[in-house]
Amino acid sequence: MKRTLLITNTSSGSANGVDEQTVASSLEQAGFDVVEKRILPEQDLPSQRDLESSLIEAVAILSGDGTISNLYKKLAKWSGAILVLPGGTMNLLSRRLHGDISLAALLDALQTSTLVPKPISLIAVSDQHILTGLTVGPSTRWAEVREGMRHADLQSLAETIPAAWSETLSDEGVWVGEDTEHQFASLFVEPVDGDHLSVIAFLASNIGDMVGHGLAWLRKDFRDGPHIDLGIMCDVTISAEGITASALIDGEATELPVPIHCRAEMSEVHFLVHKQ
Repeated sequence: MKRTLLITNTSSGSANGVDEQTVASSLEQAGFDVVEKRILPEQDLPSQRDLESSLIEAVAILSGDGTISNLYKKLAKWSGAILVLPGGTMNLLSRRLHGDISLAALLDALQTSTLVPKPISLIAVSDQHILTGLTVGPSTRWAEVREGMRHADLQSLAETIPAAWSETLSDEGVWVGEDTEHQFASLFVEPVDGDHLSVIAFLASNIGDMVGHGLAWLRKDFRDGPHIDLGIMCDVTISAEGITASALIDGEATELPVPIHCRAEMSEVHFLVHKQ
């Protein structure tokens, strides 16, 4: 049995209210020796030194994509493996690794499936690794609306919905490379494999597009908004006016200097995936 640390983020989208002991018991039955637990945000994410000093071989994390990304960044070239459990709003990484299933269904599946540690494909931007996806452009402001809905924050919604609407319809779009003739409300890049990236362009040319974006964000998968597929690429450069552009890295809002050069790579830390 692998010595395992279980991390639960109670502030994540779907982890709030989950019984940590039930999750731990299911993991134990699946062959994980849960020797340590951490609750976020009350406690910190572990460092590589923490895991090595406790002889931890696996980290099971029940959280959203952003927290999983932060954990990955802290572990560098740790020799253990990460088990991703769906505990966030979109759970893009869990869906990629395990399929679109609930936490309960995944815990049941672990009882009979064989997991193997493997590196996974990701996006490299400069020296930064992005596990699930990079969104760049004005329509990223809809993420603030989503958070307001999740927390039922009416004051926040009164401010963020008009701002998201205005910025998405603005003339300051983003484009691929030097193709300024085709500008978009945002571009979404996600890993396909260690050599290729998928690129999607989101549209916002009319009221119908705007309604589509709003509904897609509120339904928790912005990828369903009005878009066109730009195809599979080995690398891609995202350009915009100005010095920086609004972005979401694994679902977390930030600003990135432009142009943004993206390439496909494999992760340094291994993840537990189902044996084919």
